[in-house]
Parts: sequence; C-alpha cells; structure tokens
Amino acid sequence: MTLLKRYVNIDYANVDVDNQTVFDSETDQYIIISYGWGKNRRIHGCLIHINIIEEKVWVQRDGTEDGIANELVDAGIPQEEIVLGFHEPGVRKYTGFAVA
Repeated sequence: MTLLKRYVNIDYANVDVDNQTVFDSETDQYIIISYGWGKNRRIHGCLIHINIIEEKVWVQRDGTEDGIANELVDAGIPQEEIVLGFHEPGVRKYTGFAVA
C-alpha cells in the first residue's frame, strides 16, 4: 500500500500531529492513525482505514481531502472493485463505486 504511505509525512499547519501506518497483510487491514496535540487538546483518530473483503477494496474511513478512493482509481483499481464502506448500503449504488 505504497499509496497510503505518503500520508505518513503530512505537515499540518496548526497542530502537532503525526501519522503512523498500521498495516496487517495477513488480515488485509491498512490503517493510518493520526495522533498528537492541537490547541491544548489531544488528537487521536483514524485518517484512513482500508481493508480487503472478498476481493474488493473496502474504504471504511476516509479523512483525506481529495478522497482516497479516487486515488485508488488513479492507481489502477477499477471503481467496481472499490466499496465505500463509510456510506450506508442503500446509498452506495449512487456513488459510482461497488455496492458490495
């Protein structure tokens, strides 16, 4: 998941936040976690979560500006093989991506 690794070195303007990869190829889980401090509050959350289920790429969380699914398409993965898991099932048919 080289595409995801570029999100590790993002420079944030107003917060002291680092990103870290959590990749598990055995279970096909690929996660970018963000953690740090911003304006006297703790920041800890999931920026991106992708996993592979039944040969489809599931985008479970997408906190990117341009959309990680679009980047996956640009990298050569067909839209019909990408499921936007963060959308409820009834909405997925209108996204242009896979339903499931």
